[in-house]
Amino acid sequence: MPSVEDRISRRLRALRETQGITVSDLGGRTGLSQTQVTRLENGQQGFRFGTVSRIAAVLGVHPVYFFIEDNDPDEPVYGLLGVGDLPRAIRRAPVREVLERVAHAYTTDRDAFLAIGEAVRAITGDLPSW
Repeated sequence: MPSVEDRISRRLRALRETQGITVSDLGGRTGLSQTQVTRLENGQQGFRFGTVSRIAAVLGVHPVYFFIEDNDPDEPVYGLLGVGDLPRAIRRAPVREVLERVAHAYTTDRDAFLAIGEAVRAITGDLPSW
């Protein structure tokens, strides 16, 4: 099992490359030097939470994204999606299953659909737009 630092390093590099951001650009946008970003990605430097938070903000994910164990570090984690990742996430079986259940509840089970709305409200503090 890879260490936390290894997992963060792999996810950082994969996400940065997927978004087409250079090491230099990420460094500039986070206040880190190009050398620091390279060292972080190569596992030669430890991560502080503030650093992870700044990097996550620039890459459009929640800091927790870097800590979640997953078989594929390139695949977005549901609920922790970066900008433009929703189409990829929808193709994943667990997300599709949730969407199918919501669609089914919408058309066949009013109480279940209202319960889904309550869950969304509890999580977001907002009313769903449906």
